[in-house]
Amino acid sequence: MNHFFLPPSAFTGESVLFPKDISTQISRVLRLKPGGKVITLDDTGHLFEVELESVTSKMVTGRILRSSAAGNEPEHHLTLQICLTQREKFEWILQKGTELGVVEFMPVLTSRTLVHSLDEISNKFDRWKRILKEAAEQCERGRIPALLPPDQLKNALTAEAGALSLVLNEQEHQLSLKQALEKKPDTTRIFLLVGPEGGFSEDEISVIKKAGYQSVTLGPRILRMETAAIAAASIIMYEMGEMS
Repeated sequence: MNHFFLPPSAFTGESVLFPKDISTQISRVLRLKPGGKVITLDDTGHLFEVELESVTSKMVTGRILRSSAAGNEPEHHLTLQICLTQREKFEWILQKGTELGVVEFMPVLTSRTLVHSLDEISNKFDRWKRILKEAAEQCERGRIPALLPPDQLKNALTAEAGALSLVLNEQEHQLSLKQALEKKPDTTRIFLLVGPEGGFSEDEISVIKKAGYQSVTLGPRILRMETAAIAAASIIMYEMGEMS
């Protein structure tokens, strides 16, 4: 069944009024008819099975048949802090990270990112949110991952009490990501910082470690940053039991 995240205003009692863009998708792209069923979510943890009643390109209405708690959300809260890169790569990370179960994304600026000004990315924020929403619908997530405000590295570093904060570092040769996870098996809150194409500078790595992040390696091979981000997220979700 097709899944759609709708704003709270779309729900009135047992009735559902789909926004125009989703109405167009339902009628013209998916070609659903009255009597068809879809799943709608309110992004607050609730799922509704809805029977379509009226279907036009401008407006689709439906009736709620049943409601339940939205599932398919990970027990472990992974925040992926990604240094900004080319648009296609960054958006690919957002999409694939959502499919893997990342709960939050934070764009980060460093001395070697292709983008250096927060003003340069302000107009991309809405597009990124749409990508997260569409990816969450496609993989049947119970919630849309959060997109945190982009920030400079020094302001983005987070070492919460009880959390496991990690940074991928190509100069690290001792501690693997797997070993770091095994040392703190009971943690449910993980921050993963992934650097830009040119990596972090020595000064930046020093600042990151002082903020409480553990430097980890993915092994001897040098990976592209987008590959490293998704490989590391996959390893974390697997080791934490989220892919069993």
